[in-house]
Amino acid sequence: MFYICSMSDLQVIWLQRDLRLHDHPALAAASAGSGPVLPLYIFEPNIWSPQETSARQFDFLLESLADLDSALRKRGSSLCLRTGPAAEVFSQLHRDHGIAAIHAHAVTGREAELARDRQVQAWALKAGIPLRIQTPPGMPASATRKDNWQALWEASMQNKRVAAPETLSAHGVKSEDWPDAEDFGLAADACPDRSAGGRMQAVLKLRRFLSGGGRDYGKPNLSASQRMFSDPDLSAHLAFGTLSAREIWQGIAKSRHALLEDGDTVFAMSLSAYADTLQQRSLDVQAALERTSVSGQRHFLPVDTHDRQKTGAGNAHLETVLHARTGFPLLDASMRCLRETGRLEPSLMGLLLSFNSAHLWLHPEEPARQLARLCVDFDPASFYAQARKLPGIAPDKGAYVPNPVRQSLTLDPEGIFIRRWLPELAALSDRHIHAPWDAPKSELAEAGIVLGQTYPMRMVDHMAAAREARSRFSPKAARVKSANPILKAEPPGRSFRPPPSPRPSSRLHRPPPKSAPLQMSLDL
Repeated sequence: MFYICSMSDLQVIWLQRDLRLHDHPALAAASAGSGPVLPLYIFEPNIWSPQETSARQFDFLLESLADLDSALRKRGSSLCLRTGPAAEVFSQLHRDHGIAAIHAHAVTGREAELARDRQVQAWALKAGIPLRIQTPPGMPASATRKDNWQALWEASMQNKRVAAPETLSAHGVKSEDWPDAEDFGLAADACPDRSAGGRMQAVLKLRRFLSGGGRDYGKPNLSASQRMFSDPDLSAHLAFGTLSAREIWQGIAKSRHALLEDGDTVFAMSLSAYADTLQQRSLDVQAALERTSVSGQRHFLPVDTHDRQKTGAGNAHLETVLHARTGFPLLDASMRCLRETGRLEPSLMGLLLSFNSAHLWLHPEEPARQLARLCVDFDPASFYAQARKLPGIAPDKGAYVPNPVRQSLTLDPEGIFIRRWLPELAALSDRHIHAPWDAPKSELAEAGIVLGQTYPMRMVDHMAAAREARSRFSPKAARVKSANPILKAEPPGRSFRPPPSPRPSSRLHRPPPKSAPLQMSLDL
């Protein structure tokens, strides 16, 4: 293959889920080259397909890219945008300008992204262009879970962060116009309370969390509302890479060190709990990498061993769930929260997925896909790692089926979360707000509720549906439970949450550091 090139030393930094200048090893490697650096983002139609993505995710991306472009212009450069298949975009750039090397971070994506990466690798090999893929900050290089993974991960977190370049030379490559969601067939997707994209927003959220907003994060037995309030809301920024996991971890380490010196162990424990969350997120990525088959297929969900029929997006039962019409207040409140904010507390997301897979007996694939589209913070490795552990999806969960009413009593005992998102039920008592069908007619009338009109009837008898699901999941276990009334399907007060992967906890079992780690300032 021969090219007529106007230049031969263009260093391309291929931006994907790393939309920042700080702590960016691939950008540092590109800047170390002899030629100008071209910050490139490619909008790929097969990646941004309506079946897999949504306008709310696309809008967050555009805000993050605009923030990145502003930071680049302050350094003498600018963001270059292209639309089309990545291999074709690189081929055209090489013909027009000449590419010396392509620099990028490894991405743990879906099948379409894996196929794209293989196409780019094949093109670069044929064109004789180095494709330099680096491990992103926060992932141990060339490690597996069989290695001493936790120690390697913590060592990678303690490494000095890569400084952002102070200046970048102008590259002279004209950018295409900014696209919008409609260009990719993404329908309008109102999400009025979603987080704004961009590194500036991410740093402000992290600072707020470290300066007191995260004090309750690690406390046990928090309600759904308390969990949503205490969460730093950084998951979307981690998914799009406006902050690196290492930046957050080091900010936590510095704050935790100061708190322990002051004797504030409660807040320090909460920061350690979020550090555990970061570690679990990295572990999920590692697990996804190890589940990639020799043929290049990435198996995010386990094989369904119950032969449930796959459903399409228009399935009546699934649509009822997606439009918050199940008649189960906690489920409907969770869906409204997800639709309006683009995020949801993990235990509530798990309850929605399990309800679809167990009570409604739907194949997990389509419910998971539809819920993922509503998550602004959707990251394939993290999202599906949690889904793999859920009753109704995990092949090793036996006959356990979460009870949506009992979970409602546990996760939202005072009904605060339900009343926030279902104001039509606000006048119900705490006793009946979790199961309106059990409320006396007088209370329903006084609250102005007509079941089936102002609020839907429950779509299934959850107890009967759970018994049927248990018999299908594990016939033998179901027979034992029915023969022995002492054995209950769900212990009272049991809060359903996806179990973490087995690993040592990093919370307060370690002695406080002798000195605060270096390079902690969260500069913009």
